[in-house]
Amino acid sequence: MLSESLYEKRRTVQTILSGDNKAIAIIGKKTKPGKFYRLSVFTCTFSDGGNYLLRSTLTGMAVLLSDDEWAYMESIGKQSVSGGELINAGLEKLTQGGFFVERDTDDYEQYQQTVAILKLMSHDVPGTKAYTILPTTACNARCVYCYEEGMPVYSMNEETADRVAEFIDETRWQGKIKLIWFGGEPLAQSRIISRICAGLKEKNITFRSKLITNAVLMTPELLEEAAVLWNLESVQVSVDGERNDYETRKQYVNPTVHHYDAMMDAVGRMLDKGIHVTLRCNYDGENLKGLKLFIQDVKDRFGCPKNLSVYPAMLFQAKKGENSIGLYREVQDLNTYLRESGYRKKNRISGPGRLKLNMCGADSGDKSVVIAPDGSLYHCEHLPGNTSFGNIYNPEIVLRSDGRAELPADERCKSCCFLPECTPFFKNGCPDYFEYCREFRQIEAEEEMYRLIPKADFGPG
Repeated sequence: MLSESLYEKRRTVQTILSGDNKAIAIIGKKTKPGKFYRLSVFTCTFSDGGNYLLRSTLTGMAVLLSDDEWAYMESIGKQSVSGGELINAGLEKLTQGGFFVERDTDDYEQYQQTVAILKLMSHDVPGTKAYTILPTTACNARCVYCYEEGMPVYSMNEETADRVAEFIDETRWQGKIKLIWFGGEPLAQSRIISRICAGLKEKNITFRSKLITNAVLMTPELLEEAAVLWNLESVQVSVDGERNDYETRKQYVNPTVHHYDAMMDAVGRMLDKGIHVTLRCNYDGENLKGLKLFIQDVKDRFGCPKNLSVYPAMLFQAKKGENSIGLYREVQDLNTYLRESGYRKKNRISGPGRLKLNMCGADSGDKSVVIAPDGSLYHCEHLPGNTSFGNIYNPEIVLRSDGRAELPADERCKSCCFLPECTPFFKNGCPDYFEYCREFRQIEAEEEMYRLIPKADFGPG
């Protein structure tokens, strides 16, 4: 039982993230003295330097606890506790925020029901909002780590491009749509991108574009066309660190023209044009040390404009390695350096937040679709060629979620704290699945929760 001295000394639980009000209304319960409660599977705990944080991945709420409240939480552990004791401890807010659930609650079933209810409440209008389009699977770089190696190389023709514009007009929702240009290297078929965009503008379709590229084909002339005709707003550029690492790993077909400086010059032109540029630094154990040199070069060339972001991304091959966990912990120092340099703009879990109902293209229903160079339709750009569910030439095609999205989660995933923030079929068929996903998410969550703490202090609740 809660001691009298603890009751006298306790301070009000401090909310630092309000979370998803709708999810809280579904899940949160008033604490009842006669009921017994336990911590939800979806409650993350974190302590550092006398600061103690709880975050619910299901409701998105985060709270800061006092020393005494934290000590009381540790004394409970995974045991159940009566509602009366929680009330006496001043912790009734934790049942309302979904941190504590009734003892016999099935956490996975509660998660499923919450998502189902929120989908019914969403009143989302029909139609597709995002189209990922591959003008070609060809690429002018021969990255030594390319996951697309061995895939057939083919490009979209003009007839297919015209049909893509018609297909978008037939399937889109009535608001602004998003086009994501992917490949291969999409700029290798820039004329196809321009043809599709021109067709959409002739139909008075409002759209914006994002480009995923190595950037070396973005000439000044093409950039002018992209800004005006493509409505290009953001670009993700794949890089490999400082000059030596970059040119060793990229191995362009024409290295006399396409190289590190050509990429950096293109980045500078896009920044000057007001386009948001994100530099994705692909890394493994061999080039991680050189990334700080690359970031210093970025500083020297561009400063720190608001439209420039930089983030590291571990290569999939490295995720399979024995040292992947150590490597991921090591890269957190680089993330700190990037934040201090102004290149990491956001904390993923900051803000009021809401429970995401669709985590990826495969479970997005009719909201997004991938179009291959031959017009075949896919749920995800990373799925293999035999997973197409139709093509743009079929007038009866129905855009829908992939069937695996309806399958029950793997048993390991059902008990994972991070399930509400992950694709529910991650272990059962996601091409991005890797064995240490839970460990990676734990490291990431600890870093992000640490960054929340300085924003809050104890005061009136």
